[in-house]
Amino acid sequence: MRYAAEISSGVYQYNLTEDATNRCISFSAPTVQDDCALFYQIMCVLHGDDFKMPVGIDVIPDLADILITLDFSGIFDRNATTKKYIDRQIQAQSMFRPDGITLDFGKGAYQYLAFERSASMSRNSRLSFIRADFYEPIRRRIMLDMNIGKCQLSKLYAYNGLMLTSGFRISDMSIWDEKRIVIVDNPITPVYEANIITAEDDGSDNAMRKYHRVEKKADIEVTEFDGEGLVSREFAEKMDMEFFDKHVHNSFQIRLPHIKGVVHEVDFKSLFAELGVPYIVDIWGEKHPVQEVDLILTKSMFKAFGWITENGLSWAEYLARCKNYHHALYISGINQVEPQRYTELNYQFLNTVSMTAEEFRPLDLPPGWEHGPEEDNRNWITKETEVAYYRLAADPTSRKEYFMDALSRTDADKRSVLLAKILEKNTLFIYEPIYAKELENKAQSLLKQYAIGRLIVSGDNRYLSGDLMRFLQMLVK
Repeated sequence: MRYAAEISSGVYQYNLTEDATNRCISFSAPTVQDDCALFYQIMCVLHGDDFKMPVGIDVIPDLADILITLDFSGIFDRNATTKKYIDRQIQAQSMFRPDGITLDFGKGAYQYLAFERSASMSRNSRLSFIRADFYEPIRRRIMLDMNIGKCQLSKLYAYNGLMLTSGFRISDMSIWDEKRIVIVDNPITPVYEANIITAEDDGSDNAMRKYHRVEKKADIEVTEFDGEGLVSREFAEKMDMEFFDKHVHNSFQIRLPHIKGVVHEVDFKSLFAELGVPYIVDIWGEKHPVQEVDLILTKSMFKAFGWITENGLSWAEYLARCKNYHHALYISGINQVEPQRYTELNYQFLNTVSMTAEEFRPLDLPPGWEHGPEEDNRNWITKETEVAYYRLAADPTSRKEYFMDALSRTDADKRSVLLAKILEKNTLFIYEPIYAKELENKAQSLLKQYAIGRLIVSGDNRYLSGDLMRFLQMLVK
């Protein structure tokens, strides 16, 4: 932002030369690109719809000329109570003007416009910018030529941001056959006199309002199978063979245009044949022969349900547009094959489960650990995270093991193996900057995750309440 030129009161222009542009690039990022639907769509616009990912490379060079990421940390995530942050936010706001920003990456000056962001980018105050001549073609492909009227913008941005989810592309284009994907409604179950904990505002119309905690009983409706669907045994095997070279997974986190969720492998074709069910009726009343269906998705997974109605599109027309723009199904996550002792708990679970203050973190714990948290016989939610931090920051044996483990791992890179071998010759090298810095960065990363509710938890929390313990065991398994 130091290159911003004020063109009128509170309005700035960004027109960076090649030298200035290069000075703004962070080279600390890894030189590997995870695949995602948006990258593929950009390459289709650049090279044509028959684009194929080059074999044997980790980075598509010409992608970086079209899509960039700007880091806004320290700007919009700060309260504008001092002149420093007020000025920063005013300067940054000018980047979102219709003419965007102009940058030169060595191939001439181009305009870049604010574009989409994934959920992780939002949490890290980052936003993608796309070259202006690609903005409209890519937007049309993402939106499947739909025109969106009044809607909740945060949801629109979130759904478009799904295109940035890292995943593995499944090449099967026949999936867009309308008979193979069925959308069904989510069953709704009423729950009467449920215990509710919520927040209510002060009743004013002020832009800034005060909220207070409210506990009450109320009748609620529960959406069943929210974000969950089924995949046939045949298609689950096909996906897994393409993704993993063998069929060992049974649950897949998937992404399709405006569709997100998890599908579980179920041999519903055999089940329905045994029950004499010849077809499945979708949410629009259309019949799908059971033996031709591969994905049964719920309405809650299909985020564009209202938009296709608004645009007068049938389900078949929607799928035809997906196929026309060479969209595909992406696998963004899979189930663990082997039981895991630990898993990561995020802030959403912390807001969901019922726990006491003592279960989260006892008040009488010491402010610092002389011998490590594991010396305390009790158990609590944040304990495993604190143990992991202590081992990285203060435990000599664990700090050495962090590097030495590379010698027994088959997936360890050359750098990790070399560092381990050096340490094997002389353990005093652990105090050298190359080792100390890596341990410090890892510990600080863990601390940052702790601060936003990402905690390491174990299913072996026998000191916690029964309900909470069973919940954690379910997560780990």
